[in-house]
Amino acid sequence: MPKLTAKALTQKIIDATPLPASGETALRDGEVRGLVLRLSSRGSRSWRFEYRSPVTGKTKAIGLGALSLADARTFGRQHQVAVSQGRCPATEAAADLMARQEAQARAVTVSAALDMYERAVLLSAVKLISRKRRIRVLKGAIKPFTARAVASLTRGDLMLRLDEIQAASGGTSRNRAQSELRHFLGWCLNRDLVPTIPLDRVKRGVRETPRERVLNDAEVSAVLAATADRSAYTDLVRVLLYSAMRRNEVASLQPRDLNFKTKTITVRAEVSKTRQSRTIPMSSALEPMLRERLQGLPRDGFIFGDGTNFKKPFSGFSKRFATLVTAMPKGEPWTLHDIRRTVATRLHETGTDALVIEDLLGHLSGVRGGIGGVYNRAGTLERQREALTTWSAKLEALTAPVSAVSAVSAPVSANVIRLKQKAS
Repeated sequence: MPKLTAKALTQKIIDATPLPASGETALRDGEVRGLVLRLSSRGSRSWRFEYRSPVTGKTKAIGLGALSLADARTFGRQHQVAVSQGRCPATEAAADLMARQEAQARAVTVSAALDMYERAVLLSAVKLISRKRRIRVLKGAIKPFTARAVASLTRGDLMLRLDEIQAASGGTSRNRAQSELRHFLGWCLNRDLVPTIPLDRVKRGVRETPRERVLNDAEVSAVLAATADRSAYTDLVRVLLYSAMRRNEVASLQPRDLNFKTKTITVRAEVSKTRQSRTIPMSSALEPMLRERLQGLPRDGFIFGDGTNFKKPFSGFSKRFATLVTAMPKGEPWTLHDIRRTVATRLHETGTDALVIEDLLGHLSGVRGGIGGVYNRAGTLERQREALTTWSAKLEALTAPVSAVSAVSAPVSANVIRLKQKAS
């Protein structure tokens, strides 16, 4: 309880009061009723004004901060006047704070908020490629509103914009845009830039069905034939075919991830979708190509970063993918991620254990999921190697007229070597 004083506090009394061993000591001023000085064991001093609210009848307190004795009494007397007039200083202070926050929010444009959001989202190196892709989706979705105050965006505004996106690019694009807008507005809400999330509880525009595309032998053969020129992109696609890694995992490969003694590839936690590292076998068909790509490359360089002077992961998948599309037999549309599903499906067809395939893919929701994953800690690296060896033999048989081994081990161009030496 605050110590009662028969007379007004003075600076001498305050300075002579010893600090508590722990917690706080409170001194009540005898001159201004309700004015209290709090002294902490750490040496901090702060004033507060205590009173009984004329509105609710409950005891209230409002902090005044680390003021001088004279300034604290000035504010204390002002609050006394407010109480005598039937007003509640704490309620008025809260309303004033809210008004100032709303005024600040109204002054922040969508463009300014987007700049702050982009810096925050891209600050970490974790999954940098996918985050940049998300930012592009968000910028496209919110482009018509960049000059407006972010707090002025309404549900109607955003729903009409999502309708436009769906009409132009389809339901899946609408869902992606809605998801990114929702994340952005949630970030703004946490920083008091918007009063609410306008898209809260809004269902997705369309129900998406999981992709089921699996490439047949003729299509796999066409991919192999179209990826024999030893460019960064085609070499990357070869790694996808021989390892079933995710494309961003391959794009982010660095020399430190390859171990030629154990013939393994490490997927680092910061580039893994599950944020857990894993080690998978290195196919013997990939080893010569990977060794050559390391020539002259610094340890922190990126193996497939030719277009970035090897300082950044490979990018530009969409532009390069068009060349593969034209080389494929006519059929259903496909994506690079379908290669990963194709490898998994073919391994299942050869009788490979589901746990082995999940460990190779880096999945945590199947056999490794739930209580089963807690108790089953068995390693499957060598069984993964056996499965990939069988798959590599299949790929070699599908490659014509050049064998799979010779195609992936063709010499790296002199230009690539010179680029790496420049980067180092």
